[in-house]
Amino acid sequence: MKSILFSIHNQIASFSKSEQKVAQYILDHPQQVITMNADTLANRAGVSAATVVRLAKILSTDGFPGVKIQLSAETKIDDSLYTEVNPEDTLKVVKQKMEFRIGHTIEQTNHSLDDKQVQKAAQVIKKADDVYAYGLGASSIVAADFQQKFIRVGKPVVQTMDTHLIATGMVRPGTVLVLVSNTGETVESQKLAEVAHEHQISVITITHNKKSSLAKKSDIVLVHDDSEENEKLRTAATTSLMAQLYVVDLLYYSFLTMDFDKNADILRESRNVIRKHFK
Repeated sequence: MKSILFSIHNQIASFSKSEQKVAQYILDHPQQVITMNADTLANRAGVSAATVVRLAKILSTDGFPGVKIQLSAETKIDDSLYTEVNPEDTLKVVKQKMEFRIGHTIEQTNHSLDDKQVQKAAQVIKKADDVYAYGLGASSIVAADFQQKFIRVGKPVVQTMDTHLIATGMVRPGTVLVLVSNTGETVESQKLAEVAHEHQISVITITHNKKSSLAKKSDIVLVHDDSEENEKLRTAATTSLMAQLYVVDLLYYSFLTMDFDKNADILRESRNVIRKHFK
């Protein structure tokens, strides 16, 4: 079950002003809310009962009763886990926060990621003669992970941050472009997507924003969670990077299972090569 308190914490900025009042009251008084009905919560938060019902439907498919059930399962969780890292945190607390956030991010990614899109992407990659992968900044780590995984099963992948090289190399038929962008607004990725479409090249994008500019220019969009999006302090990509790597893993395993025996043989051979020549 996803963490409803963590979801509220990260989505609160996107709620209306009246919904934010309810959300903040829930965050401040989760134990008390469990015993309330919608009218009581509305009075305490200073809004209408309709606002409570509307927010509850956003938070849970089961409405306000579902919200209370999820709250009852979480009230023993230390609420400091929902806050950002601060100077007073011990390493033990930081580890707890990261464990909680990463688990939440994976769970939310499972919820937002369309299985059919993953399978479709795997099929497109299987049929491709060449694959180009690109990501900027932390996303380049994900693109490199994609490359090393698929190369090991015999799929040629070019991964580079040289956009000119990618643009000139992917003009041949039978090529697929894989783009990684957390926000989906990276200018370089958008330009590569435009080049790809000019040459009828399929574009697969890994992003948390399915409504982003890049998503609109993509043929297949693999959506992951980003629990860092509304953080005041975001020193580097952490859980978003984990989510992107997780999507690559799912895509890789989907690819493997389409022709498992053949891919297993290739993996065994690649492992034997490493053992024979590099150990």
